This record gives sequence, structure tokens and C-alpha cells, in this order.
Amino acid sequence: MKPLYLFLVPLFFLFSCNKDDDIKLNEFSKEINFDISEWVLKGENITCVDFDKDGNAWIASGSNLIFYDGLNTQSYSAGTVIQDVSVAPDGRVWLGTREKGLARFSKGEFTFYTSENSGLPRDYVNEVEVAPNGKVWFSSSAHNLGGLMCYDSGIFSLYTPENSILNQHVIQNLKVDRDSRIYFVTLGTVGSAAVYRIDNQNNWMQLGGDATFYWIMSLDLTTDSKIYITTDHSLSSCLGCYEDEILCFEDGKWRVLEKSFYQGMFNGFFIDKRNYIWIKGGIEGSATNYFVFDGKEWHRSAEGQIPEVFIKSVKVDDQNNIWFCTDEGIFVLRQ
Repeated sequence: MKPLYLFLVPLFFLFSCNKDDDIKLNEFSKEINFDISEWVLKGENITCVDFDKDGNAWIASGSNLIFYDGLNTQSYSAGTVIQDVSVAPDGRVWLGTREKGLARFSKGEFTFYTSENSGLPRDYVNEVEVAPNGKVWFSSSAHNLGGLMCYDSGIFSLYTPENSILNQHVIQNLKVDRDSRIYFVTLGTVGSAAVYRIDNQNNWMQLGGDATFYWIMSLDLTTDSKIYITTDHSLSSCLGCYEDEILCFEDGKWRVLEKSFYQGMFNGFFIDKRNYIWIKGGIEGSATNYFVFDGKEWHRSAEGQIPEVFIKSVKVDDQNNIWFCTDEGIFVLRQ
């Protein structure tokens, strides 16, 4: 008979893991701060940012990859416009570029994977995400061309409507969770936008069965991998006929999140480390503001708190600081 402690040890770790998750969620303030704490690279045109395991920022500005450690910056030229940045667990930085395909930056040097040397459908890569298991997922697509790609241990795989359950070629809104599951949206034809998930065993699922949407603007995940999307009807010829919505995927169905404001055309939707939902919107007759849902009620920024600049992307770091990448630099809201 095995000693009792052999059975207790796994239980200890099980409860410890759950407890640590709760502590991590609860270590952040519940207060919502709409006031700017810091400007980074003010005046620069910033596309996106990601963070390494030490908390350093890797920032894309035009063709420059900028390293920022909180005090100093160092810039490296990729020779092509950088469209997305994702830092791998091993510290290597992966980039989606406008003309040179997928790029990897390591030890001060860029390596480019293109249609010529790696079989990409095109050299325009607009999104890239590295999973915790090291797989690099990226979009190399256009209408009726290409699809979702994966780089794993030197091997490239391409998934299209011809060899997978994808219903369209264009891939956007790539997100990965801590279990290395990948989530994304297919676009291309209005009325056919769909959401997919691939788990770490390469099992594919279209979320909601055959559910499709007019257009999907954004997708994001909570810390426990609950999926939210925002819809968009700005391409419709019947303006005002449809209401843009925030939807959550629960129990195999898409559920609409109630709100009392309209969503902005570029809605700047994201979820922070407290699982608070942020989205840009407005109320008839008032200025556009950020609205934040804390799980119980909506909160609204005051007029002028959020700068009137074009927000290109938003990233939340591990300390729940929110980095807004804009055409005038990065402004940070510490939570």
C-alpha cells in the first residue's frame, strides 16, 4: 500500500495552483485608472508592442524594432515596415512584416522567412503570435489566397479552406492562451466571419458550430480563456440597421453582453489582467470615451482623459499596465 502522503502531494499542488491563480488575479487593484501615467517615445508613430520575460518592451515603429527597458532605448532596422511583434518564451522576437514575410530577431540579427525560401503564400504578414510551447502562428493571406501558418521546429505548415475546416482565407485577431491554444477570426466576405480555436493537440473547432457574423472587429481572451468578440457593421449600406455588439462564448453559444452605449468604429476593444473589458464608444450627443466593464457594471472615462490620437493597438503587460500604441507614441495607464 502506498503511503498516504503520496496521495496528498498531488492534491497539495492542485490546490496550490488554484490558489496562486486566485492570488495573481487579486493582486491587482480593482480601481480603474483612466489617467495617463507615462508617455513612451512620445511623438513617434508606434504600431505595436510586446514584452519579454524580464518586462522589457519590444516596440515596432515603421521599420524599426525598438528595445525599451524602462529607461533606455535601442533601435534596430528591419529594412521593412513591421506590422506585428511577439516575443517567444526563449526571448527571440518574431515579427510580421509588410514586404519580407515572417522575421525572427535574435542576438542583434534579423532572419527572414519568405515566399521564396519558406513557401509563404505572400510576403505580407500582418499578425504573429508565439505560443508558450514555442509554436509561431501567423497570417499569410489575402482574399482567396493563403491562410493560417505555423512554424514549429523549423517546419512551416499552411492551413487553408482547401485543407482544413476554415471557411475563408483571411486570418486576423490571433490570440494564444497559457495552454498554447490558438484563437482567431476568418474574414474576407461580409456575413461569413467566423471564430476558430486550435488546441495544443491540433484539434480544430469553429466556435458556435456554424455560427458566422457580418464582420468581426476584435477578439480577446480572459485569463481563464473565455472568448469575447466585437462585431462591426460599418461596411453595410444600411447604416443604423444593425447594432454592433460585444459577445461572449459560453456553453457552446455566443451571448450578447448588455451595454447602454454605441461602439466606436475603431473600438479599441481589449481585456486586462483583471478580466475587465475595455472598449471605445459613446452615448448620443457626447464625446467618444473608453467604457470598462468590471464584471458587474460599466465605468466611463471622463472627457479628455483619453488623448484624441489614433490608437493602433493595445497591449496589457504582466503588471496590468495598459500600453496604447498610437501615431503619437505610447501612453500608459497603470492600474
